[in-house]
Amino acid sequence: MKLNKFFFGLLMTPAVMMVGCGDYEDTEVASPEADADAIGAYFESSAVSEQLSPGQTSFKIVLNRASFSEAVNVPVKATDPDNFFSLSDNQFVFDAEKQVSSPITVTFNQSVVELQKTYSLKLQVADGVKDHLYGAGYTDATYSMVIDYAWKSDSLASTMVKDEYAGTFDKEGALAAVEIAKDFEVDEEKPSPDYTKNSLVRISSFFATIGKSKAAGEDHIQFVVDKDHKNPQFLTTDYLANNEISLKVNTTKLATGMTQKFAEEKEYPICMDLVGINVEAATAEAKTDNVTYQVTYELYAFDEKADKKYLLSTEDDTVPVEGNTQYKAKFEVKFVKASAE
Repeated sequence: MKLNKFFFGLLMTPAVMMVGCGDYEDTEVASPEADADAIGAYFESSAVSEQLSPGQTSFKIVLNRASFSEAVNVPVKATDPDNFFSLSDNQFVFDAEKQVSSPITVTFNQSVVELQKTYSLKLQVADGVKDHLYGAGYTDATYSMVIDYAWKSDSLASTMVKDEYAGTFDKEGALAAVEIAKDFEVDEEKPSPDYTKNSLVRISSFFATIGKSKAAGEDHIQFVVDKDHKNPQFLTTDYLANNEISLKVNTTKLATGMTQKFAEEKEYPICMDLVGINVEAATAEAKTDNVTYQVTYELYAFDEKADKKYLLSTEDDTVPVEGNTQYKAKFEVKFVKASAE
């Protein structure tokens, strides 16, 4: 009897399933459409980097849109709290049938711009809300600007840096890459390769390069030499001003990526001040493209809040002692004829 009920249940199951299938209705659901007046304005990227050469005073930005049949203007607002940048217009202008707007020019306060320092401009359209169902991109964008030379390292050989702080001044030293700014004081009327008045040379992130710091810092040793690779001088604000370039160059309180901790458990960043640079006496009069330079600098732990410098110590001092310590570093630069290309 139980077996018969089991088979009856099996026979009933397909019938029930057939009834269920008969309830299906074939319906068509239309895709949602964007509002007729939706523009779909957007920035292609939420973060854009602009690198300008010294002497450049502006850069341009554009906006895109999803619907581009009619001419239209899209207001834009800058959310830069420091008012560092200025826009040539407060709206992006779109011509009919154009997906990309006419460019807006961004200028900045040149009197406060620092070489190799990054500045940011935040822009927003449509109050940060997309008005188009199929709008791409972003309604907010951050433009980061830095002014710097175009550095290259493949034109100069590496060098062994011998440094007092690293304890290698009278030893083998540490291998470091030497860079040259290929777009520095270029005279295009003269044929290559001898078309530069002077050369701008540097060792980037000095203490990270020689292995004393794990973090890259702002401690670039960068200096100008004449066409004979002699008479070095640090790249400074005054040097650029003499060449009609309104940029500041920081040569003090350069972050090294290192820190100093004292017994009172306060940890301060170690900073570097550049003091002087000269050609080592042995190569000062030599007629060669291999020149040895000696740099003098000061190191100290810096308390930014109190604006005080403290002596570095290998021990945990009970009370930090104000002051700084002077060190030297030397390295040979092997120039080649095509180094400015």
